[in-house]
Amino acid sequence: MSQLLVTSYGDPRESLTLERAPSPPLGTNDILVEMEAAPVNPSDFLLVQGGYGLRPQLPSPVGGEGVGRVVDAGGAAGTQLVGRRVVILPTYEQGTWADKVATSYRNVVPIREDGDPLQLAMLPINPATAYLLLQKFTKLEAGDWVGLNAANSAVGLCVVALARMQGLKTLGIVRREAAAQSVRDAGADRVIVAGDDLPAQIADALDGAELGLALDATTGPIVADLAAALRLRGVIVTYAFVTDVSPSVRAHDLIFNEVTHTGFWLLNWLRHAPRTEIEQTYHTLNDLVATGELSVPVDATYRLDEYHEAIDHAMTPGRGGKVLFTFT
Repeated sequence: MSQLLVTSYGDPRESLTLERAPSPPLGTNDILVEMEAAPVNPSDFLLVQGGYGLRPQLPSPVGGEGVGRVVDAGGAAGTQLVGRRVVILPTYEQGTWADKVATSYRNVVPIREDGDPLQLAMLPINPATAYLLLQKFTKLEAGDWVGLNAANSAVGLCVVALARMQGLKTLGIVRREAAAQSVRDAGADRVIVAGDDLPAQIADALDGAELGLALDATTGPIVADLAAALRLRGVIVTYAFVTDVSPSVRAHDLIFNEVTHTGFWLLNWLRHAPRTEIEQTYHTLNDLVATGELSVPVDATYRLDEYHEAIDHAMTPGRGGKVLFTFT
C-alpha cells in the first residue's frame, strides 16, 4: 500500500513523505478499505502545522475523510462490511491519503452504491458540519435568517443549500466579488462583499430583519458585526479560523441582547453522539449527495504520487473548488 505520512510539524509542502509498505495485519475490530477518493482540507493542513485540536505522535498518517470499499476484515465485527462502499469518518485514528486504509469498523459508515465518488469522499466533514450547525444550537423556523462569513467555502455552500431546503433565509458574506456568484448560485438570499462599513451592509441586506443564527469560520472583528445583527438570545457559532485573532462579541450584545457565542468541532460530536445519531445523519446527507441535491465544487484531482502538486494547488488562494486525491 502507499500512504502519505506527516514526518515533522510545519509547512505541509515540506512535512509529508510518501511511504510504500505491505498492508498491515488487521486486528479483530479492523477492516481494510480500498480507497476511491480523499479530499485535501484546511483542517489537514492545520494538523500538519501543529495547530489542530489534536497532535498525533510522528510519523503519522494524514487525511481526515474519504470514500472507498471494504475489501477485508480482521474479525466477525467487520465481516458484514466486506464488499460495501463506506465513508471514513474524521476521527483521525487513521489517515485517508492512502490507496488502502486499515481502521476500526466503527470509524466508517456504509453508504449507497450510487453517487459521484468525489462528492461522497467529501461527505464526512463539510456537509456534516453544515448540517449540525443548522440543527444543534438554536431552534429555527421557516423564514428565519442565518448569516455566515466565508460563505463561499465548502461548509458555507452546504449551509446555504441545506438552509434553503429547510425554508431558511441566508445572508452570505465573502471577501471578493469573484466568490460571490458561487454563493448566489447555491441559493443564498443575500450576498455581501465585505467592505469598510460591514454593519451598514448587513443592516441594509436584512432590511429590518434579524439573524436567528450566525456562523463564523474566520474569527476576528467580523464576529462582533455578525453578533450585533442577531435577535434576542440569538446564537453565533465559531467552527473554524484562518488567523490567531480572537473572536469577540461586544458586551452590549452579550448583556442586553443575551447573545450566546459558542464553538463547534465535528470530532467532539463524533466522540460523544450516539452511534444511531451519527449513522442517521450521514445516511440523510448521503441521500442528498447521491441524488445531486447537495454538492461541493471540485477544482482538481491528483494521484497520490502527485502530492506536491496537490498540496500546492490546495494552498493556492482563490481556488474555484476542492482538491482531492483519487485512486484506481
